[in-house]
Amino acid sequence: MNSACEQLADLLKIQETIIRRHIDVHKWLRHIPDQEQGMIDFIETYGWLLREMYCGHVCSKRAGCSIAAEYIPMEK
Repeated sequence: MNSACEQLADLLKIQETIIRRHIDVHKWLRHIPDQEQGMIDFIETYGWLLREMYCGHVCSKRAGCSIAAEYIPMEK
């Protein structure tokens, strides 16, 4: 069982790609003039969602990972 994320670099690359694609609109909608503040706000607002999607649905090593366990959808 994993106690540390082995895919953190991949997650961060995906997050960076998504943030760069949407940061200008996010800043405009939130009335944030500063790029860095916009990125911080984006991560605080959507970081949990990006992590849940990646760890629970995308990560190839999510099976048996204690970190991803809370994000993996329960089978009905």
